Amino acid sequence: RRRLTQAAAALHAAAGVLRSEPAMASAARSLAARAEDLAGGRFTMALFGAFSAGKSSFANALLGEEVLPVSPHPATAAVGRILAPEGGFAHGTASITMKRAEEVWEDILHSFSVLQLAPPQHDSWTAAVARLQTGGLHPSALPHAGFLRAAAAGWEESRPLLGTERTVSLAEYRSLVADEKRACFVQSTDLYYDSPLTRSGIVLVDTPGADSLHARHTGVTFGYMKNADAICFVTYYNHAFSKADRSLLAQLGRIKDSFALDKMFFIINASDLAADEAELEEVKQHVAQNLRAGGLTSPRIYSVSSLLALEGKSSGAREAYEASGFGGFEAALSEFAGEELPGLSLAAAKDSLSSVRGRAEEWQRLALMEANQQEEGMKQFRQRREAANLRLAALEQEDRPLRDLRREGAELLYHVRQRIAFSFGRSFQESFHPSILREDGGNLKDIFIACGRELERSILRELEQELWATTLRLESAGRRFVTQAAIAAAAGLSIPDQELQLLENPDERWPAPAKLDCVLAPLDWAGLWSRFRSPRHFFEGPGRVEIRAAAEPWFKEVVAAAVQGQEDSLLTFYTDAAAVALSHAADRLREGLSEQEAAMSALLKGGDGAQHWGRIAEELRLQEQTFVEI
Repeated sequence: RRRLTQAAAALHAAAGVLRSEPAMASAARSLAARAEDLAGGRFTMALFGAFSAGKSSFANALLGEEVLPVSPHPATAAVGRILAPEGGFAHGTASITMKRAEEVWEDILHSFSVLQLAPPQHDSWTAAVARLQTGGLHPSALPHAGFLRAAAAGWEESRPLLGTERTVSLAEYRSLVADEKRACFVQSTDLYYDSPLTRSGIVLVDTPGADSLHARHTGVTFGYMKNADAICFVTYYNHAFSKADRSLLAQLGRIKDSFALDKMFFIINASDLAADEAELEEVKQHVAQNLRAGGLTSPRIYSVSSLLALEGKSSGAREAYEASGFGGFEAALSEFAGEELPGLSLAAAKDSLSSVRGRAEEWQRLALMEANQQEEGMKQFRQRREAANLRLAALEQEDRPLRDLRREGAELLYHVRQRIAFSFGRSFQESFHPSILREDGGNLKDIFIACGRELERSILRELEQELWATTLRLESAGRRFVTQAAIAAAAGLSIPDQELQLLENPDERWPAPAKLDCVLAPLDWAGLWSRFRSPRHFFEGPGRVEIRAAAEPWFKEVVAAAVQGQEDSLLTFYTDAAAVALSHAADRLREGLSEQEAAMSALLKGGDGAQHWGRIAEELRLQEQTFVEI
């Protein structure tokens, strides 16, 4: 924070020096504001993992107090933030945002659909839930049955509160998030809690478990992965990676290259359960292997005991804290938040100051010219300026970057289809598993159809995750093509690349789609039942091969149709964003040229001379030295 505060002061000083250069002064102030935000603003750390991973106990260990209930309901947890008291919210109070009535109804309809039940009526759905039988259900459907029973039990109490926001005490908050019949109606929670962690500006975000009903809302999960400053993936020491865990890890692997920094931390919780160091190392290797399978080749893995860390922090027992392994993780997090992340802003600020100093030195050189040389220079500049107006108008209308973006986008979406195709075998095997399709498992036909529906849901989730990851790649490609076009235009206008970088707006964010609506036409699994015959015929005979061969053409067709259904809207969305970015780039180049013309005019009229610009260059050099010292 001290370094960032110093950097912000240096940038504000530079902006003051540049009063006669509005665009450059504005760029310096913008960078100063970013440094101030990092110095005094929030640092968001999102927690991911299954419910049994111990995310709540890990959060408690970070906070140093037992704040969160450690056993929330696994099916319906809401997004929960923990942050420092602010805006009239006192320590130990929570803001509760309830789902809207239509959102609750959407959840109910979805769960009825997963359970292969007829769509319910508004006035009789609770009665239908009361008759619900769970025998023979696919394991992935059981949380939906639990959700419906909890929602029916809490319906009368929570219905009047839907769509509202209210403030509750810490005791009420704990009761609410731990009681499934109330928690299932909550959209999100903000708990305001004063602790060393929150006081430092860190905001903890507890995301719904990888195995929750909310896992179908892939856009919500993606948003936290994309926008959080740091990501902690928590897994429990003696738990195998679930299918949902692997899905989350695969998504992290897809988007890791889009981050300027590696912001991911992988936590093995409850390391105190290890019999010895050799066993703990074996678990670490198992976790590392799963991470590499998800495309995470150089993960930062920390084995910790949240229980011992909480004991050490709350009672001051240093030995317990040291034994917890938390020290290594918290030191790494501190280095990331205090060194690596601010380093990006510090480097950008230093480069910008260097660019501004170069401009001041150029004006100093011009001021030292003879008057006739200055007049000739101004004449040449005005001739170039007329051509520049035409060139920048052409830049705004340039369609090559948009065509290149569409071409690359189409290629990206082709590879989405290819990667989904490669995953079909694994998804099929996981959905039609011997532990589910057993002679003693109940109605085998119903279970077989449920396995097929689970395969459909798995494919849909993976497709949506691939498409969300593609939005990052499309944005990156769009920025690249726009920058290339702007650099080409700047070169034609004799504007150095260094100066172009200064005119870029570091806070300019590209929009992202609000949602992706993918639909897969269902397969008639009942029509394939005759090929199943029995578990033995399916798993030991030709049944599995025959059914997979019958399902694969459907799979390829529906995935191709779903991707094609998204392709035009996605490419149009990002080419529109690129067109806006081209216009902004042209405006910034115009602004820079206008400043050059104003400065040259001032020189001809006997305005600021070489001494003035030399003094500015020297002051900027001093500010650059401040960054070296920082």
